[in-house]
Amino acid sequence: MNTIKRCQPLLGTFVEITLTGKAAEERLHQHAGKAFEMIRCVQRMMSFHDPDSDISRLNRCGHLAPLQVHPWTYHVLEEAVKLSRETEGAFDITVAPRLVRSGLLPRHGSLTSLAEAGRWEEIDLHGGRAVSFRRPLQVDLGGIAKGFAVDKAVEYLSTLGLEGAIVNAGGDLRVLGRIDSRVAIRDPRDPHRAAVPGVMLRPALATSAAYFVRAAGGLKKTTAIMHPRTGRPMKSNLSVSVFARTCIEADALTKAVLLAPQKLWNQVLAARDSVALLLTTKGEQVLFPA
Repeated sequence: MNTIKRCQPLLGTFVEITLTGKAAEERLHQHAGKAFEMIRCVQRMMSFHDPDSDISRLNRCGHLAPLQVHPWTYHVLEEAVKLSRETEGAFDITVAPRLVRSGLLPRHGSLTSLAEAGRWEEIDLHGGRAVSFRRPLQVDLGGIAKGFAVDKAVEYLSTLGLEGAIVNAGGDLRVLGRIDSRVAIRDPRDPHRAAVPGVMLRPALATSAAYFVRAAGGLKKTTAIMHPRTGRPMKSNLSVSVFARTCIEADALTKAVLLAPQKLWNQVLAARDSVALLLTTKGEQVLFPA
């Protein structure tokens, strides 16, 4: 049995792929290379930073006429709208202008003011993979595309007869088969050093918290987790890890747990067979649903 581990900078983070199987190491490296290429394709299609991506084209012209996008982009937008509906807008990809204003996303053209901060209900998904916006707005798939990229890589790897695989994109993680899948989740009491050990309660895991801050213009500190309605950055140091069947679900649901009322996100977790682990700065660990 052979095991390889590869790492590449992608999706604004480091993506690590671990493969275990009976094939020769050279063959395992070829499989990992193919998985990385699929992740790279997701980055090209859905990056807010790339002016030629599907998302950038939509942000420029989606309010003028329906635009056709790649099937993967269409699927992620479809899932994003569905999750926004289920979480009553706690998860909302149209929060992008607020992130631009805070300096957390690059400024492209003039559609970056809060006047263009739309809502997920204003995204129209048409037949033939066409997408349009009912008025000028901007979307950012940073809170869901990374999970989708992990899922696509695992979907490909699942066809190869491997003993096991792990794809980890900066903490958005999914496991396949028989492999050591113990995880370490950052402790909000000391996020740069301490970690809380745990086991995978579902095949996929994602973690979100507001303890990582960035300087906007060098004068102000903020967080990338903002309420889609008020635009206010989250200030609590609560850390939320969601274990789900897929990484796209886990990635999006962490934001819902952080921002939606507890009754609502408990219902969404149960409906999607997911579990949330909450860690506090007091060292408390709470699992939902209980």
